[in-house]
Amino acid sequence: MKYKQEASGCKCDPKYCKPDCENDKECKTKIQYIIDNAAYNLDIDKVKHNSGLRFIAKICLNNLWGHFGMRDNFTQKEYCFTLEHITKIVFNEKYKDISTMILDENIVLTEYKEKEEYSKPNPSVNVYIALFTTAHARLKLYELLDILQERVLYMDTDSCIYNDDGSEACKKVENMMGSKLGDLTDEIVSKHNANHIKQFISAGQKIIQ
Repeated sequence: MKYKQEASGCKCDPKYCKPDCENDKECKTKIQYIIDNAAYNLDIDKVKHNSGLRFIAKICLNNLWGHFGMRDNFTQKEYCFTLEHITKIVFNEKYKDISTMILDENIVLTEYKEKEEYSKPNPSVNVYIALFTTAHARLKLYELLDILQERVLYMDTDSCIYNDDGSEACKKVENMMGSKLGDLTDEIVSKHNANHIKQFISAGQKIIQ
């Protein structure tokens, strides 16, 4: 998380951000604000925008969380070159959902899962940590939905598109945006260098245009 926040830089409006923004007085103030409000120690000399490092840090964080909630019993695959090998798999009482596919005259691909009573749990999986993380994300999302009400056009796990009608509710959401951990991020400004969405089409979650 430290690497991701440092690589995010001062989060200036890209439209006005200078090439050497870390040396600008206003940006230095923003960087100091980020450091003062961080939940961990940040190196002021490393708070510079680095999209590559930020991407890698984000992937690491997502993979860590995903590993805690990872399923134990994945489908196993084996390439069989002999009838004896195929027979051992097909008639093994520890396996279920067995399927075979002839690839050529010498190779058969077999797929199977271990029955629950025989599968060994992954010692690094902790579903309670995964549930705790997801629950807090849902609570944060619900807080946003409760404020915006019918203005919400689209939502998924960690994002929300809404109609900004200039109401007190929208102003309240705007005040929730910032650089601290847990703050909301304006994706339109940070990613697309724009102020609003001109056209929005959605058929459901993860299906937007």
